[in-house]
Amino acid sequence: MSADHPDDPLALNLARWEEQVDIHVGSDFYRVKEFLAGETSLDPLVAGELGDVTGKKLLHLQCHFGLDTLSLARMGAIATGLDFSPKAIVAARKLAADAGLDARFINARVDEAAEAAGTGYDIVFSSWGVLMWLPDLEVWARNIASCLKPGGFFYLAEGHPLLWALDDEGNSVEENLRIVRSYFLEGPQQWENAHDYAEPGVTLAHFRSSEWQHTLGEVISVLAAADLHIEFLHEHDVLPWPGVPSMERVDRFYFKAPDGAARLPLSYSVKARKVQ
Repeated sequence: MSADHPDDPLALNLARWEEQVDIHVGSDFYRVKEFLAGETSLDPLVAGELGDVTGKKLLHLQCHFGLDTLSLARMGAIATGLDFSPKAIVAARKLAADAGLDARFINARVDEAAEAAGTGYDIVFSSWGVLMWLPDLEVWARNIASCLKPGGFFYLAEGHPLLWALDDEGNSVEENLRIVRSYFLEGPQQWENAHDYAEPGVTLAHFRSSEWQHTLGEVISVLAAADLHIEFLHEHDVLPWPGVPSMERVDRFYFKAPDGAARLPLSYSVKARKVQ
């Protein structure tokens, strides 16, 4: 997909992500220096629910520049990362070399995953801020199922789709816990935001993006339709970014609503196993 077509929603997104790669690699948000010193990028929720990955053949979809992929490799996984951004894949390969870690990185879209990355994986993995970039979850789920070996599982951690419906312009969490948008939205939603989430002071040249709203019901239904048995669906009141303005940082991994505010599902995680 090329950014030569400015009205193509996927091309718009690719141009934005290509620009963000160098910003993210150098940002404090992604903690690359700390990772190279031995720190993991995986948050405790994801690490705990994934379980032991030692010796497991693992495919990380939408891997960006490979931090989580390489964290999983450091934990013993036979890891492959896939991303649609050529620049991100170049950065991931460099990071792997700098860290002295063995992982494979492939430049491809999610809808090309089975063809580009192959099959027979024990685990397919994806996390945090990924689904809104995908126009067709049925294709996504079919590719996940094709990549997994029988008995293998898919794991996803993601921001809760309820966040789409909440206000984001109030001065407090309580003000922003108001429904101002529809939970059910059709087609790509066009956004203009010149600020990078990792480095808010940076002004992006590619400030337009397209995102798709996927309800929790849609996510579970497409996985089930692809013959993936749902082992759990967990909802959580923490999130790795301040999805509602005025959320408070809990630790280096998570944000939550301040004490006294209503507790709502801010994120969720799913584990689904391929039918034998």
